[in-house]
This record gives sequence, structure tokens and C-alpha cells, in this order.
Amino acid sequence: MAVVARIRAKKLPSRVAGRRSPNLAGAIDGTIVATAVVAGLGKAEATPSRALFLLVATGTFFWSAHVYAYLLAGRIHGHHRMGGRDVRTVMALEWPQLQAGVPLAIPLVAGALGLLDAATSLALALLVGVLTLVGWGVVFARREGQPPWGVAVVAILNACVGVLIVALKAALP
Repeated sequence: MAVVARIRAKKLPSRVAGRRSPNLAGAIDGTIVATAVVAGLGKAEATPSRALFLLVATGTFFWSAHVYAYLLAGRIHGHHRMGGRDVRTVMALEWPQLQAGVPLAIPLVAGALGLLDAATSLALALLVGVLTLVGWGVVFARREGQPPWGVAVVAILNACVGVLIVALKAALP
């Protein structure tokens, strides 16, 4: 149980839409993965439906992998079996990683339903991913008490990560 207590102590609070996020690192990691999934589609396979499927499947896989890794590490370091309560705690802790794909899914759903054309849907999903990374940078810097110039620097660095992902997409055939 001590390992789960340490996991709980690791939570990084942040204000997002008036609620507290227990795992800011997971949310940022999930956003990077989600953006990379959409960016990683080649032109031939880039449909909103396919991108949505891959986004959900990849997000679920990475969330499950993180939960499994925490539980395995907890069992090894804690020298005890993890119970159902421990599993639920770790699943909840890692939940922001899975939730991070939701903003990118919105334009993909609109594209899959025919409300947007495929190219617009995919471009908007990438834009949402980059802007979400910028937003997480602002949240992080403000929670760390950075002055306005520090917030701007962190936002720009996060934007660079997003733009790098998009640039890698441009390099794909």
C-alpha cells in the first residue's frame, strides 16, 4: 500500500476548466502521443475515420501500458499483491493520458460524420494538438509561478514540440 500512497503523492495539481487534474505529466504525454498519431498517418491512409480509430486504439493501449507498468512496479517495490483498490487508483491516476486525445477526436468525428472534409478534419486535429500543447505549457508555467515572460517561453517551447511533430508529418510520403 505504501507504493500506491507514493503514487498518490506524485499528483501534480493544475486548474483545467475549474477542475483539478491529478496527472499533468500524463495529460501532456497523452497530447503528444495523440498529436503524433494523427501526424503519423501517410496521405494514402489519412481518413478521419481511420485517424479516429488509431487515436482511440493508441490512447487506450498507452493508458493500459502505463497502468500495467505502475502496478508491476508497485508489486515489485512494495513486495505485495496489488488489490482492486490499487488498480482503480492507478487507473484514475493515468486517466488524463487517455483523456488527452478527446480534443483531437472532435474534428476527426466531425470529419467521419461528413461535417468537415477529410483534409480540414485532419488539419484541425493537428492544430488542436499543437494548441493543446501550448495550453498545457501555459498551465504548467503558471502553476510553477513563472512570470509572464517565463509563461511565454514555456508556451513557445511546447509549440515547438507540436510544430516538430507536424514537420515530421510533412516529411512523410
